[in-house]
Amino acid sequence: MTTIPLTNEAAAAADAIVCPACGGTNDGDAVFCANPACGKALGKYRYVAEEVRGRSAWHERVADRVVAFVGRSHFILVHVFWFLVWVAVNTGIIALAHPFDAYPFGLLGLLLGVEAILLTGFLLISQNRERQQEALQAEIEYEINVRMSRRIDEIERLVRGIAERLDERR
Repeated sequence: MTTIPLTNEAAAAADAIVCPACGGTNDGDAVFCANPACGKALGKYRYVAEEVRGRSAWHERVADRVVAFVGRSHFILVHVFWFLVWVAVNTGIIALAHPFDAYPFGLLGLLLGVEAILLTGFLLISQNRERQQEALQAEIEYEINVRMSRRIDEIERLVRGIAERLDERR
């Protein structure tokens, strides 16, 4: 009886991976769960992003979201618009609102100072999380390197044994 080799698609389907988090079925060569709501890593090694996400406190997640927003061009556009409206209202250009912060705009300066302090705190929290993630990534990479080195040593030992047996037969 002869067997017909499987195509790549059939082989991937035959070796389907079931996601341990959501139970979804994924291709045999999938690295992450195909379910967009899940996205769990499917490998046998730890995944840094999942571990960091699992360990993070609520204020760290808030800091990451704030930093993600501050790092976009929308942040600058919002501030430019805010400054223009603030100056226009408080100089009388826009008469729809009563001026509440006369030139030199002391309240605006105070609010910007508080914002700068808060943004600095959020940035530092986010950077600390990134440092923790990098340290964890280095630990995982070291673990993988050691395991792979041990496997390579074992394979070399097996290949040497096979070569010795072949030499003995000659």
